[in-house]
Amino acid sequence: MAPKRNTKYDNAYARYLSGLSLQQVGDELCITRQSVYEGFKLRGFTLRSPNFQPEQWYDGKKFTLRAHGYLELTTGPRTLMHRYVWTKEKGPIPRGWDVHHVDNCRTHNGIENLECLPKAEHTRKYSPHN
Repeated sequence: MAPKRNTKYDNAYARYLSGLSLQQVGDELCITRQSVYEGFKLRGFTLRSPNFQPEQWYDGKKFTLRAHGYLELTTGPRTLMHRYVWTKEKGPIPRGWDVHHVDNCRTHNGIENLECLPKAEHTRKYSPHN
């Protein structure tokens, strides 16, 4: 009898393929990055090259994942994807306002996952030090 498949790693691998790093996947699973690596290797999952840059396309424009965890326009003026999506779908972002990811996932930039808040309210509600 074949061993029972652990869907936790299948789901984690799907998150990894969507652009999360091994560390980020480990944080979600509450395990170390090395444990994620070993779990993926044990299951025969293919790992990305170190130079892999996840990307998403919106409005015919390419956005690439940056070190700060946000997707940014790769050509033209450097614009964060969530701010671009908000502007395209809802209009200009008022001066002194922030666009927030409702589910706290910086790569989930669907308009249904974005809200625009005054900077002070955004900081009060979502900054870990406040």
